[in-house]
Amino acid sequence: MSKWEVISEEASIVLVGNMNPKIFHPEWFIRKEIVPEWDYAKEKEEVINLADMSKLTLPGDNLITVLLNQFSLRSPLASNHLALKDVITSTFTALADTPIMQMGMNYTSVIKIQKRDLWLQFGAELAPAKHWEQSIDYFEDLDDEKKEAVGLWELTMHLPRPDDIPGYIHPKISAVSLTDHILSFSINSHVEIEESNALTMVKILEDNWDKSLDFAKKLTSNIMNSQLRTE
Repeated sequence: MSKWEVISEEASIVLVGNMNPKIFHPEWFIRKEIVPEWDYAKEKEEVINLADMSKLTLPGDNLITVLLNQFSLRSPLASNHLALKDVITSTFTALADTPIMQMGMNYTSVIKIQKRDLWLQFGAELAPAKHWEQSIDYFEDLDDEKKEAVGLWELTMHLPRPDDIPGYIHPKISAVSLTDHILSFSINSHVEIEESNALTMVKILEDNWDKSLDFAKKLTSNIMNSQLRTE
């Protein structure tokens, strides 16, 4: 029996630049043949289409949120993760004049650790509590229950990218449920470019999205196995 398991996954692509949220309506995506025609009104999909924000769900549970400075596309369905690249590519090939300066290629897994002692071990390995306990003047005055509450809640690491693309990788671990031993493991593969060009960013996405997902899943597995000493 595995010491941990992934109970849900989500992938997203976030673009930072100058956006026109009003453009992004279901009819626009249908007209541009980015998605097949569907009766979004009949399906009672929530559509917000304002000058400063748009929000809609494309077929396949692909959620789009657009602000004046950000476009994000995310899906909770693992079967859709690779295809997110195609939606972004089609969208911003059609909007090639959109200035885009930054991109986040993101993967999040929600993980359940099977036993309490393994949960405590995981936190203690990544963020030893002793340094904090020694620095809290009142620690020795706490009861045992409060002493046991000291531990990892949220941790972000800064890693260099494995390629020559300007940017970085930020893995982040957060506690979700202490009683059920559930944590969130998010990995943001961040890219920055100087030319603020949509087509340049689309090309980077096309070349790196699949690799980014593979890297994120492998890093997640490596960290979980190493900290829980899985054979």
